[in-house]
Amino acid sequence: MKQIPVMILGAGGVGQALLRQIVDGRAQTINRAHCRFNIIAVADSRTWQFQPDGLSDEQLRAIVAAKQAGKPVGGKRPSTLETLNAAHEANPAPHILVDVTAESGMELALDRALALGWGVAMANKKALAGPWQTAQNYFNQPQIRHESTVGGGQPVIATLRYLLDTDDPIYEIEGQLSGTLGFICQQLDQDAPFSAAIAAAKANGFTEPDPRQDLGGQDVMRKALILGRMAGWPLAAADIQVESLYPAQMAALSVADFMAQSPRLDDAMRRRAVQARQNGQVLRYVARVDEKGGRVGLQAIPTGSPLTNMKYISFRTERYSDEPLLIGGKGAGVEMTAAGVLGDMIGLVREMMS
Repeated sequence: MKQIPVMILGAGGVGQALLRQIVDGRAQTINRAHCRFNIIAVADSRTWQFQPDGLSDEQLRAIVAAKQAGKPVGGKRPSTLETLNAAHEANPAPHILVDVTAESGMELALDRALALGWGVAMANKKALAGPWQTAQNYFNQPQIRHESTVGGGQPVIATLRYLLDTDDPIYEIEGQLSGTLGFICQQLDQDAPFSAAIAAAKANGFTEPDPRQDLGGQDVMRKALILGRMAGWPLAAADIQVESLYPAQMAALSVADFMAQSPRLDDAMRRRAVQARQNGQVLRYVARVDEKGGRVGLQAIPTGSPLTNMKYISFRTERYSDEPLLIGGKGAGVEMTAAGVLGDMIGLVREMMS
């Protein structure tokens, strides 16, 4: 049985779920992948625990408990690049680097991991959606897996990879890529004011701490950009038109002030929802991308369409030209996202480390 050294960057909701799944799934991983993930380091933005021989399952559970209590992972950590170098010096065997942060500027760490021959499993979209000059190094790269960057637990990236591997040209990709915005739109269906829908999504923990990170559409844009780039289109962020659901003048407000002023948005959104309803439609936040670019924003969808109640991705290809290949389901949440990362880790073991 192989012992696979693993370094996990990120100990938020997804990181904690991943640690639980690794510990609870030990027997299944051994049975199906014939390996054991030996977690040598867990780091949050400021602290870490590093043990070259591997942290015990009891230590991993304690890290999860500490983070849930608002405490640090451990002692002050060095830079991300220094953490990789420390792990390599302690054990030169190939590791798996897991990035479940939401940080920008991870390219240096990713490049170092690839240079060391490590596998990389990512839920962080930012390096893949960065400038093409740097991001192109991370596409069609066998050492990198990133299922959870789009669709959470849905097999979106795996399906797109299958289509490309079987030489089925991609013509168009479309989908509802945000569970948060899907929830908000469904609240509008029930005549809830837009501000109340935002507040409900925030209260349920569906939004980022600052809901504008969801409402601005940038996260959906990054997902569309990743899918388009995978399809073979070297698109830039500027090639995708993004509709923000709040005006630019509200961007500088504090979160509390934004929430207090959000009722200013209600009338305009109500008019759009009413207009859609009069046409037998509902509003949904949809992304569409092809080789020329794309658009991310509200779109009116027929009320009877099954797509109104589904987080989905559709691929229109040469083989699926008359009826697109559709992937739909829940796909959102920390448990699904963590499971996608764990699946990527197992895939790396099978393809790279067997």
